[in-house]
Amino acid sequence: MGEIKALVGATIVNDEAFYFDTKKTKKRGAIRLRQYIESGKIKEVSAAIEEIRSINEILHPATVLGLDPGELEELAVLHGERIEDIVFCTADGAAIRALALLGHSESGISFENLLREVGLQKALEDHYNEKFFRYHLERGRQDRITGTGLRKSPF
Repeated sequence: MGEIKALVGATIVNDEAFYFDTKKTKKRGAIRLRQYIESGKIKEVSAAIEEIRSINEILHPATVLGLDPGELEELAVLHGERIEDIVFCTADGAAIRALALLGHSESGISFENLLREVGLQKALEDHYNEKFFRYHLERGRQDRITGTGLRKSPF
């Protein structure tokens, strides 16, 4: 896959970057992305209104409603193709299916494989693993063929 460009949508940076300590206290804590942006390790991107509009014209409203705002923004930037070589990583089945619905299956990566790409390995919950990612990606590919989840056919 080559060098991974770490891009994070502004919506995620400002509103959605949280983790849950599910094993212990089940408390929500902030992931402090701003320090990584300031150091240049990741780049914050914002979707243009035209990119969001394009996604809304392609995906069925129910599909769009199933996406978190940050994932919608990142999918819009990816689909808009103004930035090359974007890798989309999520542990949300609906967002993985939307990636395939938009015809960008090759631009997705599981969190498990992303960690491997940067030389890290750790035990992960099921929704972060490659099997989960591939399952939802395949469902999205099938839905793209049948038109399920789309407002209009991509073909």
